[in-house]
Amino acid sequence: MIGVYFSGTGNSRYAAELFCKECGSEGYVFSIEDECVCEKIREAEEIVFSYPVQYSSVPIFVRDFIDENRGIWSGKKVFVIATMGLFS
Repeated sequence: MIGVYFSGTGNSRYAAELFCKECGSEGYVFSIEDECVCEKIREAEEIVFSYPVQYSSVPIFVRDFIDENRGIWSGKKVFVIATMGLFS
């Protein structure tokens, strides 16, 4: 299991790391901005995807990343963590 995250403050990264560790994984996490993230997703069977809720929705950067890399998600188990502070 790997973690993939988008985070401005580090909260979404922390959530992905903690989830991976609690599931017995090494807790390796990668930003959607990392050059190697697509290769890591291809290699993984289970993925934790963590991002902050922005304006009650998925951030445009996350939506674009998912759309631009549609082929790498096929057959994967993906756990989504949407972090939110107060009223987003």
